[in-house]
Amino acid sequence: MSGLLVTIIVGLGLTVVVVRRRLIGIWLVAAQSLVLSAGAFTLAGGRSTSFLVASVVLAVKAIVLPLLLRWLRRRTREPRPVPASRGPLLRLAGASVLALLATVAVPRFGTTGAYVEHAALALVLIGITIVATRRQALHQLLGVIVAENGSSLLAVAVPGGLSYVIELGALLDLMLVVTVGAAFVGRIHAVLGTGNTELLRELRD
Repeated sequence: MSGLLVTIIVGLGLTVVVVRRRLIGIWLVAAQSLVLSAGAFTLAGGRSTSFLVASVVLAVKAIVLPLLLRWLRRRTREPRPVPASRGPLLRLAGASVLALLATVAVPRFGTTGAYVEHAALALVLIGITIVATRRQALHQLLGVIVAENGSSLLAVAVPGGLSYVIELGALLDLMLVVTVGAAFVGRIHAVLGTGNTELLRELRD
């Protein structure tokens, strides 16, 4: 996969860290998934049929996932913006520093090129940062998907590809949106009137 596509994928992940509106975050994750699937298709020519199927699965995920997330967003409209635990610039700086430190401290896996491996690890850590610093449940769900896209990036870039990892990852994303998203996020919003997970700390038996 070209370095340009990998850079775009990481850049979109970092942008999700700072955006405030849920809809923009959804479209950024959709764009990230589309670029990832495009990169997979560029590698599918010399690989097995199962890898081509996995590339199609990535493309389907990039289309279906935003539709499901938008449906969830409409079901859980916020009466007011939910502030993050940290400001956007601080979140961006934290995610960037964490990703850079990890790429320096963590030894290479030896599965593919160094740049792709570092980018995949950075995406996982960026996703974790989103989950840790955002209070809005849907934003946290987006963070999980960004982290999973990191593992998919590595699976795509490995020589020959790891098609089963890609397919399982895509299935996990869809299950998260349909089950966890619809049940957990929807329930929080129904009980609290908002998706602000910080309010869960105030609940008592």
